[in-house]
Amino acid sequence: MNSTSPETAPARLECVQGIPVVAITGRLDTHTAPVFEAQTAQLMTEKHARVLLDLSEVTFISSAGLRSILQIIKHTNRSGGRTGIFSVPELILEAIEISGFQPLIDIYPNRETALNGSSV
Repeated sequence: MNSTSPETAPARLECVQGIPVVAITGRLDTHTAPVFEAQTAQLMTEKHARVLLDLSEVTFISSAGLRSILQIIKHTNRSGGRTGIFSVPELILEAIEISGFQPLIDIYPNRETALNGSSV
């Protein structure tokens, strides 16, 4: 049985300088992706010029997790905005690169750079 308590929930949402920042923790896979999508459902009803994903604490991402992130990317793009990711562990970045997401997102080395919207 796989349950996700608030302590192990895959995402924390906060607004920093008017920018939604979604911090994802642990595994984003078949079991946690539906929880993540429920946690970000409100975000998907709003228009934002930018959405940032903090991937610093992601330990694993499956195709289901990539799909959940792609939904945010597409929604932000439809709203005329961009999605950025930052503090991405090497293995997670490799999965994102292999998936072909790079042209769709902005990749930043850290939170400060991402919030400032500086080039990589």
